[in-house]
Amino acid sequence: MKWNRSLPSGTKDKLFREANGAYQLEKQVNDIVKKRGYQRIDTPVIEFEDVFYSEEKNEKEFYRFFDKQGRLLVLRPDMTMPIGRVIATTGIQPPLKLAYSGKVFRSNDDMLGEQNELTQAGIELIGYSSLKAEIECITCAIEILEALKIPNFHFELGHAQIFRLIVMKLGLDEAAKTELQNHFSNKSLTDLKQFVECYPSELDAFICAIPRLFGEAQEVLPIAKALLPVESTIINVIDEIETLMDIINSYHQKISLTVDLGLVTLMDYYTGVLFSGYADLVPDIFLRGGRYDHLAEQFEHPVIPAVGLGINLDTLVALQYQLNNLATLDQPTTLVHSSITQLAQAEALVKEHHDYQLSLFETLEEALDYGRKWQYQQIIEITEDKIQVIKVGEQN
Repeated sequence: MKWNRSLPSGTKDKLFREANGAYQLEKQVNDIVKKRGYQRIDTPVIEFEDVFYSEEKNEKEFYRFFDKQGRLLVLRPDMTMPIGRVIATTGIQPPLKLAYSGKVFRSNDDMLGEQNELTQAGIELIGYSSLKAEIECITCAIEILEALKIPNFHFELGHAQIFRLIVMKLGLDEAAKTELQNHFSNKSLTDLKQFVECYPSELDAFICAIPRLFGEAQEVLPIAKALLPVESTIINVIDEIETLMDIINSYHQKISLTVDLGLVTLMDYYTGVLFSGYADLVPDIFLRGGRYDHLAEQFEHPVIPAVGLGINLDTLVALQYQLNNLATLDQPTTLVHSSITQLAQAEALVKEHHDYQLSLFETLEEALDYGRKWQYQQIIEITEDKIQVIKVGEQN
């Protein structure tokens, strides 16, 4: 069989500086959440498919295969569902503050050019019903993004119940629900106008206005309330968004924060406030989260309130690479070279200095070539009778 030298679609190798940057960034995020009191959790990359089963989930996104017993397995496409499984099956008791980082796998259309292997980090607050949990998620995200020096980041808030309440009010079947979801996502005024003609209700004006109900909260939310019947439960949902945004703005006065009442979830387990993260020079959403109080029920467990968020670390690594922030990561400056008889002395010197590295070359000339290639500042040569410092940049 001929060896295939290419990589599977949507995957890539990270080499040297990029790989080290990805490692350092993931460690930095994990250190931040650890200081905020989160406990680390790791779940298997391989799960049974039914962990992720949903009538609304597109199974084409799964990497699926069979084990030796013929059971259907998948590479995890999501980190939150496995955590729901852990809560429902292990007997650990909430409240819990959990943190994770690792790989997720999604089989996207080859023509879209999207990554199928992603590194994701995130937090999950299990057993917290207070709005303080949403505030904690966003505050934690702000601390992470500021520590990583992500420029001009922005949060957008929505609520999963707005779409759900409309679907319930109109009594939509799955096909009509999917159609409405697409119109919301596409912000299509024409399609929504045609839709309400087929499914008329007292929510017509509000539904038709959805594509315009995004932006500054103080402008959008009063307009939205005025379009709704006074008895509509959607008004209570909007009040919750307004309260949350007021509190966040009082905590973090300098951050950019807007609202989008037409925000539709990618995952059907979300039940409450939703948040998405954007940044300059990043073409896609790199942070998603929200409240999912009924996730545990999917695993035949009593209701547990929960809020979480996930961050696409690969996107942030690429951004830091673009901004040249990865150049600030620790890089050895000095190569210590010796003959094999002075190797113990050279090793001792390296242990004393975190930015020194041991030369494994036979000759000084080889060490100098290596130093020039990888931009070391100097080489320390240890011989039987002397120690000399050679500036790499001064060598031809």
